[in-house]
Amino acid sequence: MILMWIDQNFLWDNEVWSAYDDDDGMPRFYALVHKVVSRKPFKLRISWLNSKTTNEFSNMDWVGSGPTWEYFNSPRKGDVWALYKNWSSDWNEHTPDEVIHKYDMVAVLDDYSEEEGVRVAPLVKVVGFKTVFRPNMDPEAIKRIPKEEMYRFSHRVSNHLLTGLEAEDAPKGCLELDPAATPLELLQVITEK
Repeated sequence: MILMWIDQNFLWDNEVWSAYDDDDGMPRFYALVHKVVSRKPFKLRISWLNSKTTNEFSNMDWVGSGPTWEYFNSPRKGDVWALYKNWSSDWNEHTPDEVIHKYDMVAVLDDYSEEEGVRVAPLVKVVGFKTVFRPNMDPEAIKRIPKEEMYRFSHRVSNHLLTGLEAEDAPKGCLELDPAATPLELLQVITEK
């Protein structure tokens, strides 16, 4: 597991850091940095953040099945998340990696609520870019993920809303996703719609 940070020169106490798992290298674990003990050698005092309970969202036994979901990090309006494309409540430790490791990227449209779950809009790759996507706001494309399917969320993806001023061809209003948290198959540049 790799603990990821942007730049240790700007590291602050009480930050939450992502840790990339050994399964497929996506950021599914989180640690609270209590204190930067020293920079040379680099030492931290951290606490791993865990889910409140394994059956917070359903009665499934997910302990041995691979995917994890962090309670503190529930989907919030404006977030970008990777969803398991082939997700099923029947997944277990025998589900093949090639089934599990397929993703759809989505923008979260409202905060999670226990009664309603959460609404998401699929993200569509912008032609000519590796990490730039736009939300598909067509009402037919928007989905509601109910409480019972919250394990469909794989991991949150850091992103930047483009203003159009970043470069000559930067598409205003689109999202540039963190390539370290974007599955490799979604990082291919497409040249036509």
